[in-house]
Amino acid sequence: MDYAINALGYSAALGRLVGLTSKGHHWWKSPSHIVLIDTQGVVNDLGPVDAHWFRTDDVSAGAVVGTTFYVRDNARLHAIDINPDSAAYLKIVRTVVLDWPAVALDDFTVNPANGHLTGVSAAGWGPGEVVSFDPVSGRVLSKTEIQDLPGKSTYGAVVIDAAGTVYAVNNGYRGRSRVYRITGSAAVELSAGPQMGMIDAAGCLPNPMPPRIEPPAPRLEVPPPPAPKSTSVPTPAPTPAPAPAPVVPPPPVTTTTPPPVSTQPVPVRAARKKPEPRKDLPVEAETTPLTKSRKWAMVTIILVMLGASAAAARARG
Repeated sequence: MDYAINALGYSAALGRLVGLTSKGHHWWKSPSHIVLIDTQGVVNDLGPVDAHWFRTDDVSAGAVVGTTFYVRDNARLHAIDINPDSAAYLKIVRTVVLDWPAVALDDFTVNPANGHLTGVSAAGWGPGEVVSFDPVSGRVLSKTEIQDLPGKSTYGAVVIDAAGTVYAVNNGYRGRSRVYRITGSAAVELSAGPQMGMIDAAGCLPNPMPPRIEPPAPRLEVPPPPAPKSTSVPTPAPTPAPAPAPVVPPPPVTTTTPPPVSTQPVPVRAARKKPEPRKDLPVEAETTPLTKSRKWAMVTIILVMLGASAAAARARG
């Protein structure tokens, strides 16, 4: 490009590089515009930062956490909202003062493990330091002195990978720009080239870069249907357990004492009287109309019938 863009960062949500530029804009109106850049160098101008006092003169570092664009402006850290769906779009939503030595970082990057910002400071007379700080409060959380990193020079490009390895570019040490890989408290120089005056880095980008994500159209919020009324059956009250039957003690066993045996002699019963002979009752004269002759006739008829029955039984046999 034929103009400068500073404070580069990478937005995974937008799929583009994010930076600040004042190219083609009048400084007395709004000199600081936020732009999106793809890997082919195509620039999309989002518009000015919504703060008339904001300038890019002292901006030297930037990074994106989610949809918040963090920019170091001298000793202050500004948080700019770049969410297209937000009511605070392109506005500075927070400003904090940085601790030392975060104020001396010429670039920082987002640590994917914890969301902190990490850079390399070369302030002072000693070796370089890896510095991590909280972007919300500006407080320095850790700083580690690396003996193999040269001091008294600027590290204008810093990135970090998913494993936590830091890669930093020293703008000019002994007349050369040098690339270092930092792991823990050790640093290794990877390459060196012609000294550069102004450099920046945006992060370890995916390859290929994802297509640009357009902000979605607002959706009509449809209220959810009312929840059906619950037809819960009341839980029946527990039936009390029947009271135990009272224990009736057995009736006391009474021992019946036999009556005392009398020692007096049992009286002898008097003998019965001598039985008298039975007297026959006088037979009265028959007074029924059935005479003796008629009685015998009936007896004869009965005998004849009995005899005939016997004969018939023998004939059948």
